[in-house]
Amino acid sequence: MAQVLKDDVQESIAAAALKVFARKGYESATMAEIARAAGVSTGNIYRYFANKDALFYAVVDDGFVRAFALLLRRRVKALDGVDDIRTLPPTAAYHLASEDLLRFCIENRLRVVILLGRAGGSRYERFADETAGRLVELAIEHFRALDPCLQVTEAMRFNLDQIYRSLVGTMVSTLARFDDEAAIREAVDGYARYHLAGLRSFFA
Repeated sequence: MAQVLKDDVQESIAAAALKVFARKGYESATMAEIARAAGVSTGNIYRYFANKDALFYAVVDDGFVRAFALLLRRRVKALDGVDDIRTLPPTAAYHLASEDLLRFCIENRLRVVILLGRAGGSRYERFADETAGRLVELAIEHFRALDPCLQVTEAMRFNLDQIYRSLVGTMVSTLARFDDEAAIREAVDGYARYHLAGLRSFFA
């Protein structure tokens, strides 16, 4: 007799997997822990997902990763030609792109935590480092457009790398710490003001 798979059970397993992967990371999480969190037997999980890899990439899939990367790049590129975001109206492209990215992060809170901070051992394990690197290059590109004579030294690149690694890490910590939208927005807004002010001073 063919096995009958139930959508609600599969959804329960996926929801439990998100929580366990976000808490423990891909490498440390086990199928047994996920099964307990989902309220099913470990054996039953394998009726729905062949192994931990299959489950992980079902809940953090390539489409999600591409969407996140696109929104992040769109937010940064919206700063092209802008010297001071404090002069921008609320309807400016930068503010709209920032809202789109933040809304995406709130709606996919645990997936973002996993992608940027708990993906070690998976094919996304370099994603956070690569994201920080891309942000460094985009920041340099932005400030060179404002000042074509800008000289970027090795020490400056090192500092920028530390700044953007900290930015990525803070986003992970914020989304892992808070599940309330208002608290997430308050934390992100406060850190963003600090980050952008510091970045302008760095390149001054």
